[in-house]
Amino acid sequence: MASPIIRIKRSAVPGKSPQISDLPLGELGLNTYDAELYARRERTGIGTDIVRLGAGATVTNILYVTQDGSDTNTGKKLGDAKRTIGAALTAATTGTVIKVSAGSYLENNPLSIPEQVSIIGDSLREVSVSPQNATSDLFYVTNGNYVAEMSYTGTLNSGKAIFAFNPVGAGTITQSPYIQNCTNFIPNSIGMKIDGNHASGNLKSMVLDSYTQYNQGGIGVSITNSGYAQLVSLFTICNDIAVYCGSGGACDLTNSNSSFGNYALVADGVSSTQFTGIVTSYASANSNEFVISGLSNTRPYDGQVVYFDKLYSTVEKVTVSAGGTGYTSAPTVTISPPSTSWGIQAQAVAEIDNGSVINIQVVSSGRGYESVPTITISSPDVGINTATAIASILPTYYVIESSTPISSGISTITLSDNVPYSVGVGSTVPFFKQSRILASGHSFEYVGSGITISSALPSAGGIPIQENETDARNGGLVVYTSTDQSGNFRIGDGVTVNQQTGTISGNFYSKSLFTTMTPFILALGG
Repeated sequence: MASPIIRIKRSAVPGKSPQISDLPLGELGLNTYDAELYARRERTGIGTDIVRLGAGATVTNILYVTQDGSDTNTGKKLGDAKRTIGAALTAATTGTVIKVSAGSYLENNPLSIPEQVSIIGDSLREVSVSPQNATSDLFYVTNGNYVAEMSYTGTLNSGKAIFAFNPVGAGTITQSPYIQNCTNFIPNSIGMKIDGNHASGNLKSMVLDSYTQYNQGGIGVSITNSGYAQLVSLFTICNDIAVYCGSGGACDLTNSNSSFGNYALVADGVSSTQFTGIVTSYASANSNEFVISGLSNTRPYDGQVVYFDKLYSTVEKVTVSAGGTGYTSAPTVTISPPSTSWGIQAQAVAEIDNGSVINIQVVSSGRGYESVPTITISSPDVGINTATAIASILPTYYVIESSTPISSGISTITLSDNVPYSVGVGSTVPFFKQSRILASGHSFEYVGSGITISSALPSAGGIPIQENETDARNGGLVVYTSTDQSGNFRIGDGVTVNQQTGTISGNFYSKSLFTTMTPFILALGG
């Protein structure tokens, strides 16, 4: 009996697959260019289709990357996977999911992820991505990107980031790039760099969930130039700064931790001027409502700050430049008064040790300073080696609490604080976006102990510096609730609950308690 001749329908056209009408049931189709074999499948109640044999149902929007792949492959199935993420990104289009198998991947960065493209690793612990070029960011992200389940290792120059907007423009962000369950191990790098100047639209934002930063000496998340972020479960270890918001950058930070490092949450300054208004009605001293004209379509909002005509300052701190000698008692520290008639002179006290001034604490910041005041320290009890110090000042911006809808370019704004001087008609009012960090449930552990884990650990002599947990500079704002390594609970800078002693302290608490209890005591005849 002669052997049957089996004929297979063939095509040599790249990417071509047979149609249902091309293959009767039981016959095969072969694409000789792609080395793909096809068969007709018929299922009662489901329908008829064409499948690639050994590949399951055809999926056109998934690309595979494996350590034993080749960048000359199509990437469309595991057996034909790409070798690098970069090669897969070149083939990716809107809606593509890139699946990265366990392995180590050295990538020719920066890697630009197209819109609405996801990169998902097999496992956070088993997928490692390293940059080939230390002078560039690793990934450029844009609208709708999602990256998950990978670690980042290797070397980047200081200031370069794992994720950033492309400096030539990331386009309009309507759906924030989303990073989830990743770890950054690259020293001195920035885990997420959100520069609002590099994106368009109202959001200019990124979001993350469970992104760990063990990038010693680097920054966990940097948000600048009116960029924005929502950060959930951000864990930073030995960072120079855990979260930095500057030039009007802002973020919400929830359920997160800052361990060791130099600084945790830093909000620095305000944005450039967004627009300028004009005062149309005289406001007496200690007013907090002002009628402003000359506004366009942007209604003033909570998150913006203003000043009137001139930016005044308070005294932030006094730094000892020379401790002097011969002090047997604390000297008098005099801070020169402000030149404004409504100003208040700042006050400070000195601390001495072994005859020298070692610290000067500002007990009243004063107000109305137009320039840095001079510091005068009284002469020592013995000798003539007098201590010297210099002051640092902090600009005074007024936070917008609410505003009325704009009508004919006019809105009435309400500020959260009273302005201590009268404001005349015609005064100019520049509007800025304030750099802000709003953190709830944040955990600080040994912040200030340094960026090297071997010396930052308490067992190695690492000493935390509480004032480095939050740092509001140049008009920035950090609002937070937190616990530290001792279990102490804080509500901002004003209230501290000491868990070990069971006491409540803080300036805001003390003032509130005094205001509440004094009338009560007087009523009792105290």
